[in-house]
Parts: sequence; structure tokens; C-alpha cells
Amino acid sequence: MGRFGLAGGFNSAVFYIAWTVSMFLFPKVDVRILWGTFWGLTGIMAHFVHRWYTFDNHKSLRWTLPTAIPVYLASMYGSSVTIGWLEAEFPEQIVWLGIPNLLFWGVIIWLTMRMFVFQFSSTRPHASQEDQME
Repeated sequence: MGRFGLAGGFNSAVFYIAWTVSMFLFPKVDVRILWGTFWGLTGIMAHFVHRWYTFDNHKSLRWTLPTAIPVYLASMYGSSVTIGWLEAEFPEQIVWLGIPNLLFWGVIIWLTMRMFVFQFSSTRPHASQEDQME
């Protein structure tokens, strides 16, 4: 979970900064469109960050990318719906409410990526730890 937290924190920071800046640059664009756009773009980046750093690349890219796409699409849709609802209910706090929305959907992504996409196993060490195993 530590590796996912570090990589996820990096990916989330890139997303959150891009989304927040875009709201100020494009105030007339629906917050859900901006959220979904940057969720999708940083989702692609996140896939490769997690593949390299979090879950290892023991699964081929032919497997991980096509299986990750539905995860990212579902989370993009769900998180865009919830950010839209949050903006409708609490428009003055939307910048700050993006953080719990991001965290909530990040946990969902972590679970689905761990179980279905990368099929993580606690009995198999990450490639970076293999030289430490006897």
C-alpha cells in the first residue's frame, strides 16, 4: 500500500493541480467536463506510473492496458458525476471538495487495479525487492 500511496499521491497531485488551474482558466466550462478530461489524461499517466512503481510489470502491457481502460472509464464517469453533484450542492467549496472525491475514487481504483488488472500477489516480491530475497 505504501508504493501505491506514493505513486497515487504523485498522480493525484498532477491531476488536482491541472483540474484546479483549469477551473480558473475556463470558468464557463462545466466542472464535470474539466474533471473528466484531466481524470482521463492523468489516468493514462497513472497506469504507467503504477505499472512501473507500484504493481511491477510482471503482467504484459497487452494485458494491463486493455483491462485498466474499463477501470479508468468507470472511475472517470463515477467521479465526474459525484463532482458534479458536489458542485451543485456546495458550489463555494468545490475546489476543496475535489480532494475527498479524488480520495474516494482513488481507493476504488486501487482495489480494482490491484485485484483485476495487475493481479497483485503479496507472496511475490516487487522487482525492486528481488535482490533482497534469498
